[in-house]
Amino acid sequence: MSRRAVITTCLAVAIATTVPAAAQADDQLHRLSLRPGVNLPYYASQPLTGSAEPTGAVVVIHGTGRNARNYFDRMSEAAGAYGSKAEVVAPWFQTEEDDPANGDAYWTNGGDTSWKDGGGAENPDGLSSFEALDVVVRTLADKAKFPNLKRITIAGHSAGGQFAQRYAAGGRAPAEVKGVEISYVTANPSSYLYFDADRPAEHDSCPGFNRYKYGLEDRNAYLSALDDDQLRGQYTTRNVTYLLGEDDVHQDHGIDDSCAAKAQGENRFERGKAYFSTIREDFPSAPHELSTVPGVGHDSDAMFNSAPGKAAVFRGW
Repeated sequence: MSRRAVITTCLAVAIATTVPAAAQADDQLHRLSLRPGVNLPYYASQPLTGSAEPTGAVVVIHGTGRNARNYFDRMSEAAGAYGSKAEVVAPWFQTEEDDPANGDAYWTNGGDTSWKDGGGAENPDGLSSFEALDVVVRTLADKAKFPNLKRITIAGHSAGGQFAQRYAAGGRAPAEVKGVEISYVTANPSSYLYFDADRPAEHDSCPGFNRYKYGLEDRNAYLSALDDDQLRGQYTTRNVTYLLGEDDVHQDHGIDDSCAAKAQGENRFERGKAYFSTIREDFPSAPHELSTVPGVGHDSDAMFNSAPGKAAVFRGW
């Protein structure tokens, strides 16, 4: 065989072995129109154009690394027992670092334009990431698109857990849609939104302990549409599960070490238990549950694929 033939053959083999994986990833990457000319990329088991098959949907929110594809794969594995009856959707809240395509919305990882807290996008200016999730929820709840869908779980781990917990308080679409039950699973977040000025740890030397995202002061535009009592009332009537890894007790994986976060506890496991205790004490009728995962730390795969994780995400299915 000539040298040219050998090179050509090797190139053909390389293409044959690399293209299918990329093609498979692209097959499950879609875009949802948020407003004219503005899109949200997402991974899904079936596109949000609609299907009569799913009876339940999980919207899984990625962490700080914005690895939506990985979260989609992990949640799809957890949902495996339900086959085509489970619709898994993983929105991708991009930042400029992700080199967003023309027309894609993008945010930042921190500050007023952070996707984690419902902040306004950098492009288009001011579009809240919570508003983007509203569009996802309304689409799934549209009986013309998903006629047999009865349940939606909004679940997130780490930064995604922060997102899910705060959206449970302020999300608008869940209050509007009919014919679907919506629940929330917040797994191993670094911090929580408190509804008063009490904290489990000392905070006298921390002037920002009660500012949003930790408390109700100085909220962003999206959360400011409701007053304090409305946010408190909405959150404490929604079905929320606090899913905590019992070994998530270390200062790692980008844990929030600000004084406002430390006022909630030393580590994620401690903060979650303290927050649940506060809710249980102040709002004993709130439909909230605490579920812990033995032997697991800050690991989204192990959390969602554990028995307690599956029970939390797919409760009632």
